[in-house]
Amino acid sequence: MKKIASVVLLMALLVSACACAEGVPSISNDLFSAAKEALSLLSYGEYARVSEVLPFSGGAPSADEWQKFAESFSQLDSGTVQREVSVAYWQGSCWYLAVPVTEPKTDSVEALVLRSDDGSTFSGYKYATWGEVKGGYQSSDYVTWNEEYVAGTPVIIAD
Repeated sequence: MKKIASVVLLMALLVSACACAEGVPSISNDLFSAAKEALSLLSYGEYARVSEVLPFSGGAPSADEWQKFAESFSQLDSGTVQREVSVAYWQGSCWYLAVPVTEPKTDSVEALVLRSDDGSTFSGYKYATWGEVKGGYQSSDYVTWNEEYVAGTPVIIAD
């Protein structure tokens, strides 16, 4: 009898875990590429092109909005951004996709963070430090690395 009860309990747990996982949409790999390209364009001052590469679900931000947003960053220098490391994590009811400006060796490294409600388009953006990003993905049950950061592994920075 105990074996049957244990099996039933295990099955109930598996069903509930699967039900929870079904509520989280997968995130498109294309969003990682678009986010990295957008960060590069921001670093070059190509504000008008940023919304062209980012698929927004609603109205995309204007070039003026991107220019004001870029002023939030102090580490964004003329194309010298890393294009390897990026992470997406589920928090609340949406994905947050983060691309650090430089190799994320410290919590103070700045990051472009884009929000996606459906996993295939963006619905918002914000500035964050890598420490904030790390707190987000460490507390999330769903984390996807496009390229995981491993300390000591060289990260290529375009110039």
